[in-house]
Amino acid sequence: MNDRAESPPQTRTGRWFHHLAPRPAARITLVCVPHAGAGTAAFGPWADLLPPEVEPVAVRLPGRESRRRDPLPSDWPTLAQEFALALERRITGPYLLFGHSMGAMLVYESAVRGLARPPVRVLLSGCRAPTVPRALPAIHDLPTERFRSELSRLAGTPGAVLASPRLMALLEPVLRADIRLAETWSRPADTADALPVPVTVFAGADDTVAPPAAVGAWRALAPHGFRRRRVGGGHFFPYERTSEFLGLLDDEIALCLGTSRRSHRP
Repeated sequence: MNDRAESPPQTRTGRWFHHLAPRPAARITLVCVPHAGAGTAAFGPWADLLPPEVEPVAVRLPGRESRRRDPLPSDWPTLAQEFALALERRITGPYLLFGHSMGAMLVYESAVRGLARPPVRVLLSGCRAPTVPRALPAIHDLPTERFRSELSRLAGTPGAVLASPRLMALLEPVLRADIRLAETWSRPADTADALPVPVTVFAGADDTVAPPAAVGAWRALAPHGFRRRRVGGGHFFPYERTSEFLGLLDDEIALCLGTSRRSHRP
């Protein structure tokens, strides 16, 4: 008997989420979708730094961590549909949907397909609007050595990982699949779907992957409300400038909850 095939939908959809800090009394859930190649650990350091009113939940995409044997994402419609189904079945109560880089693309693709219970707001970080061409040449189909060199230049993959043949053998297929999705993602301006909920974007001042102007272009797809936050640093500012970024994220959460901003953030 194939246990995996017989698993009920609730079990299968539950594999998408890792509850970083379970808080049954929380007023809102923050669902966090990682960037290309990343897993739930990307958000681990945030758990104790977010307001107590928030329950942080990290998304576990196919092909990594406990889902290593799951097929890697190959197209946006399938990935977005499966993620939307998991959201509807596993996330109860009000929630915010955050994504960084490729994660923000998945947030958009899922939200515009019409979630049965849409988020209170989407938070899009380090991501160009789909109507804006990518700023850098594509790397997903480069030969191995050049591909790894470009990863090193982008500074999104730890040097220790890049230097380990064993780790890179595991990680490179995931990175290539994710980056291919990100680099080929686009929608013509005259057919791009507007988001059905309010939008906040976060832009890195020195981000060359998603420059501030490309991030600001989301305004045209946000008829229900738009806010823009600028953060110091390059493309991985949420993880390199954590205190500054989480201070701005605190602001967004407070606005959504109608509470005061926490005073101890700089």
